Amino acid sequence: MDPHGEEAGKKFELAGSKAHYAPSLVFTINHMKLEAEPDLKARTVSCSQQLEITAVQDAGELALDAVDLDVKSAAVNGKKTPFRAVSDKLTLKLAKPLKEGDRAQVSISYSAKPRKGMYFVSPDKHYPDKKPEVWTQGETVEASHWFPCIDHPLVKFSSEITVIVPEGYTAISNGRLVRTEKGRKWKYHWSESNPHPAYLTSIVAGRYTEINEGGLYYYVPPEMAHDAKRSFDRTGDMVKFFEEYLGTKYPYEKYSQVCVQDFVYGGMENSSCTTLTLDTLHDKKAHVDYTSDYLVAHELAHQWFGDLVTCRDWQHIWLNEGFATYCESLYWEASRGTDEFHYYVMQTADDYLEEAASRYVRPIVAKVYKHPDDLFDRHSYEKGGCVLHMLRSHVGDAYFRRALKTYLHRFANSTAETDDLRKVFELETGKSLQQFFDQWVYREGHPDLKVEFSQAGKTAKIKIEQAQAEPFSFALEVKMAFARGAKTYTLDISGKESAFQIPVEGDVEWFSVDPEFKILKTVSVKAPKEMLTRQLQRGATVIERVEAARALKDHSADLVVGALQKAVMADFWGVGAEAARALGSIRTESAYRALEKCLKVRHPKARRAVVKALGDFRRKETVAMLKPYMHDESYFVESEAATAIGRTKDGNVVPVLKKTAGTTSFQNVVAQGAIAGLKEFPDDKDIASFLLEKSNHGNHHRIREAATFALAKFVDNHAVVDQLKALLADSWFRVRINACRAFADAEYIKAVPELARVAEADLDHRVRRVAEECIMVIKDAAKKPKEVAQMRDELDRMKAKNLEMMQRMDRLERGLR
Repeated sequence: MDPHGEEAGKKFELAGSKAHYAPSLVFTINHMKLEAEPDLKARTVSCSQQLEITAVQDAGELALDAVDLDVKSAAVNGKKTPFRAVSDKLTLKLAKPLKEGDRAQVSISYSAKPRKGMYFVSPDKHYPDKKPEVWTQGETVEASHWFPCIDHPLVKFSSEITVIVPEGYTAISNGRLVRTEKGRKWKYHWSESNPHPAYLTSIVAGRYTEINEGGLYYYVPPEMAHDAKRSFDRTGDMVKFFEEYLGTKYPYEKYSQVCVQDFVYGGMENSSCTTLTLDTLHDKKAHVDYTSDYLVAHELAHQWFGDLVTCRDWQHIWLNEGFATYCESLYWEASRGTDEFHYYVMQTADDYLEEAASRYVRPIVAKVYKHPDDLFDRHSYEKGGCVLHMLRSHVGDAYFRRALKTYLHRFANSTAETDDLRKVFELETGKSLQQFFDQWVYREGHPDLKVEFSQAGKTAKIKIEQAQAEPFSFALEVKMAFARGAKTYTLDISGKESAFQIPVEGDVEWFSVDPEFKILKTVSVKAPKEMLTRQLQRGATVIERVEAARALKDHSADLVVGALQKAVMADFWGVGAEAARALGSIRTESAYRALEKCLKVRHPKARRAVVKALGDFRRKETVAMLKPYMHDESYFVESEAATAIGRTKDGNVVPVLKKTAGTTSFQNVVAQGAIAGLKEFPDDKDIASFLLEKSNHGNHHRIREAATFALAKFVDNHAVVDQLKALLADSWFRVRINACRAFADAEYIKAVPELARVAEADLDHRVRRVAEECIMVIKDAAKKPKEVAQMRDELDRMKAKNLEMMQRMDRLERGLR
């Protein structure tokens, strides 16, 4: 299927999208003083603010972004001034107009009960063990819900923030801690001399244990302090790596990481003070195959890319997110080696390619959207990271590092857009890069290559077709292996079809396309199974062996099954996992028996893939085979085993799965796996009742999310439909998202009016977008002829991918920002 065609998914631009541009400025903000006193019981905040501004144009009034703020008074240069608060703007009328270049001090006293931007956590009847806490989250345009500002990344200012909290509480904000005043209430005075945009302004307050490791601060709940080291012990090493690689010192006076309850992302890179989800803290068992390193590295990298240098406008958000994503890979390369790096880059590409196949394609730089949150997808993150990997491959590592150093120094404490990056790279490398950026950044899609190989005597023939609508131009490396070594050839690809005849000295034993993954693409290779098997066995890079494993899923000969089994047991875990998936796709008896033997593979991530592949066979005998793995050393293997035994549809496993759904584990992954297994029994009314209970308040939010989506299989039950409709208005946004997804998975056409209301009115734009996409999924399914089985199977596959992408919109286990 053409991944760029109409069947690939919907357009990125939803109805109501329009072109967005950076705002024209009448004035800019140079500095902010803010004193904030949050009331954790009333869920309100009282503030006094002073802004130092400079007029960019002659101005008779000043307009600030301010949403739902109760402004008590306002003054300019010490004199009270009339003001009006309408919609999302606070406008101050100046008694004396400002001339261009004039400076002024604006003072505002106000209070607020924020619906967004500042979030309060407290115990209640459903969750009596929650701890009182408050934290802010500004990206993209939520800062103006708790302080007046120009809520756009273009405007950056230094800050002094004082936070008043109850006795015994800790308050963390941007910059260095100047002093703490302890009395009936405690005051924390923070100062950040580096300018930052409004969205990176942060306040967090609660009861924490502070861990100080040489200027690196970690704040965690006291009862979880023993788990902090597992998540944060590599932070210092990451700082040193990024400073050396980027040729730029860490730009702030301190770096803190604070773990909070109910955070709406995995992490947020507020200048000098990252906020993280409490869910990243993990126990010893989880540490077997889970790490916080990607999250910590991502948010730390943002201190350079996003904080020190900020995208000038949201359309250029990839300069923040693409860099932070690729910096994860760079740290993987430095700390874990080439194999882990190559597989990490491939997984990054897979994430983007999945979105491109199942949802939409768009240019990385896109100014037409409905809300800036729309841009926080796998195009900005993963495709952006892949394009940077391509750029590094194109110019070489030394030039790549030199250009990054120049970029960071030239735009330090300022903003940049995509052309600024291109011009710096051209300056430092001497290369013309306009075509590169035009193709990979300003144009949608990627090459979809169909490769055919043959040999006639001493001539190797390679035919390459670009199956997408418009061809890309790029250099493609092809490696051919002979009895006495291998040679890599560089082919210039430009048109829809390219044919090459290459003189060779002997028989080509195997060949690989793009052995170092220098080009973002999809590729299918038409080659004999013997060649692919030799590539799997002898490929020098993980990339070559993974590509071979993926290609072999279409072959079922004993030769292939044996080679895949050996790869699972003996190769790098990523190759082993891919080989297990290929065996799961082959679906023959020999493949099944090979997977049974592969259960003994030592690496838990490879073992997880084996368990999942066995579940794909849906055979009842799998139950006895996998029951021991319900008590594995890895939570994730246990979770996959629970799902897999459910997929057998053996009614005897239902009591086991119900019991497992009541267990507690890291992020409740085991219980989630059991719930995914239970949804395989759509005719069991008792399971429907069980899942209804699990979707209620009082259960952990991850349990509720899993149960909500599982209810899709039970929509013939009126109580289930009523519950899903109620969950569309739930207090937890991911439950609302999964209620939307459940209706889409069930293709429940009667839910469209309710979904339309969510798409129109939900407070969280992420939920709105998912609701709109789910409406499209439901309506498209209703148009398709039910009697065409093959079409239905394909639709179900694409729908499942689409819904999975919606669920993983925040990068699934990572949830990065």
